[in-house]
Amino acid sequence: GDIQGCYAEFIKLLNKIEFNSNLDTLYLVGDLVNRGPESLKVLQWVYKNQDSVIVVLGNHDIYLLGRYAKVLKQNSPDQIEQILKASDAEKLIDYLRSCPLIYEATDFVLSHAGIYPKINYYQLLNSANEINQLLKKKDYGSFIERIYGNKPNEWHCSLSEIKQLRFIINATTRMRYLDSSTFSLDFKHKGELDNAPSHLTPWFKVEGDSSLNKKVIFGHWAALGFYQDDKCIGIDTGCGWGNKLTAINLDSLELTQVNALTNN
Repeated sequence: GDIQGCYAEFIKLLNKIEFNSNLDTLYLVGDLVNRGPESLKVLQWVYKNQDSVIVVLGNHDIYLLGRYAKVLKQNSPDQIEQILKASDAEKLIDYLRSCPLIYEATDFVLSHAGIYPKINYYQLLNSANEINQLLKKKDYGSFIERIYGNKPNEWHCSLSEIKQLRFIINATTRMRYLDSSTFSLDFKHKGELDNAPSHLTPWFKVEGDSSLNKKVIFGHWAALGFYQDDKCIGIDTGCGWGNKLTAINLDSLELTQVNALTNN
């Protein structure tokens, strides 16, 4: 689940599941940084263990890339100055730029916020791969500057290429609720399912394109808490908000959690 700079809890959870970097693969659903106090330590650990770790980018990770490239301004109190000033910042940022938006395994798909249900999955995957290549380029900052924003929040095949890529980034890193009639992304409501306005539906309750036949593992939605159905597993349990950090064994589906050490 979303670590968000909660390094102490992250290490405690790894010890609890007896993670062995020589034997195991650790999948991280993005948002490695920001709310917690030790984002730099989280990134350094992931970089050191990158041969046994697979990361997909979250919205806070892309925000960090934009801040490092000096194309985004600080939009709220954050915990990333320590990364920007670190002596090893460049190699950590370069590593993060190499991480995908979507990771596809044999039995599951990893995406920070989920898989938008009203696009052919393979078209979505191709666009996500294109974004990954653009983030690897030297001028990645100008690309981030162009894709930041809430519009368009409704998908049309007639959208320009840059607007399509902006929508894909928002769908894979920021999506929670969709409008029930237009299937547009709603960025306002972030709360629990029981409190959702009647015109909104969580993305995973919308009938998906038949091209996707794998379970989706996602994070991002702290208010949702741990969620599991036959199509997806949500594992952001709000450690950065003082709740829990969660891991799930993808072989056995065994759940392991640790409590946040402080209210970050």
